[in-house]
Amino acid sequence: MNNQIEDQKRIVSLDVMRGFALLGILLANSLAFQFGMLGTYEPVEGMYQLGELDKWTHFLIRLLVDGSFVTLFSFLFGYGMALQKSRITNYTPIFWRRTSLLLLFGLLHLFFIWRGDILLSYSLAAMVLFAFLFLSTRPLLISSIIWFLFMSLFVLVPDIGNSPAPYYYLAEQNVIAEGTYIDHILLRLTHDLLGISAGNGFLFLIGEFVYQFNTILVVMPMFLLGAYAARRKWFVAPSLHLRLFKICLPIALIIGIAAKFPNAITGGSNTQLESLSALIGAPALALFYAGIIALIIDKTGPKPFAPLAAVGRMAFTNYISQSVCFYFLFLRIWFRFL
Repeated sequence: MNNQIEDQKRIVSLDVMRGFALLGILLANSLAFQFGMLGTYEPVEGMYQLGELDKWTHFLIRLLVDGSFVTLFSFLFGYGMALQKSRITNYTPIFWRRTSLLLLFGLLHLFFIWRGDILLSYSLAAMVLFAFLFLSTRPLLISSIIWFLFMSLFVLVPDIGNSPAPYYYLAEQNVIAEGTYIDHILLRLTHDLLGISAGNGFLFLIGEFVYQFNTILVVMPMFLLGAYAARRKWFVAPSLHLRLFKICLPIALIIGIAAKFPNAITGGSNTQLESLSALIGAPALALFYAGIIALIIDKTGPKPFAPLAAVGRMAFTNYISQSVCFYFLFLRIWFRFL
C-alpha cells in the first residue's frame, strides 16, 4: 500500500498524477496544434465538422480539461521541488543546474517546436519558488493563500466585451496555411502571444516579458500549495489525511465545476467568466483530481495505474515528445520544411 512507502522511495501516486496531467494537457493542446492558437480563442473553419458532437466535446474540454490539467501539473511541480529539497543534502547547486537546463529546453521548445510552451515559464517561476522553499511549513501555506486571494481579485474586472484575437493568433493562421517550418520559427521569434509586437524585435521582448511575468503570477499559488502539500506529506500516506480529503474534495469539485461552467457554456466569449474559470475553477478542479487519484491508489494499490505511472515517470520527455508528434502530425510541416 502507498501508506507504507518510505520517504526516500518514489511516491507512485505522484507519477500517476503526472501521467494523468500530461494526458489532459495533450487533449487540451490538441485544439491549438490542429487549428493554431486561434482555435483556443474562437471557433475557426473546420473545427465543428461533426456538428453538435464536436460542439459538445469542446464544451466538455472547456469544463473538465482546459486550465485544470496544466494547473495540476503546476501543483505537482511545486510538490516535486519541495520533495527534492527535503531529500537532497546539497540542493542549491543541483536546483540551479536543473533549472538552467529547463530554461534552455524551454527556449528551444518555444522557438523551434511550439509557442504554447510551459517549460520556460516553469523555469522562471521555479526561481521564485526557490526563495519560498526556505520558509517553514505554515508560512508556505499562508503565502499560497495570499497569492490565491490576490489573483482572485482579477475576477472582479468586468468583461471587456468583444475584442479581436491577439495579432500572433491571426498571423499564425497564414503561416499554418502557406508557411514553411522556417516561417513558423520566424513568427515565434518576432511575435509575442499578447500581440504587443508585430515583427518589432524590441516590442517582442517587452511582450514576452509581460507574458512570462503574467504566467508566473498565475502558476505561483499552485507551486506554493504543492510545496506545502509535500511538507505535509499528503500523498505519502493519504489515509493519515483522510478527514482533510473527505472535507476538501467535495468542496473543490463543487467550486471547480461551478466556476468553470459559465465560461464553458458561453464558449469563452466573456473575459470575466474566463478569469473565473482560470483563476478559481481550474485550481479547484485540479486539487480534486489530485486528491481523488491519491485516495483511489491508496485504496487499490498502484498496479492498475501502471501505464499512467510510466508516463509520469518520464514527464519531461513525454511532454516534449507529444509536442513534436502533434506539431508535425497536424501541421504537416515535413511537406514544406523549407
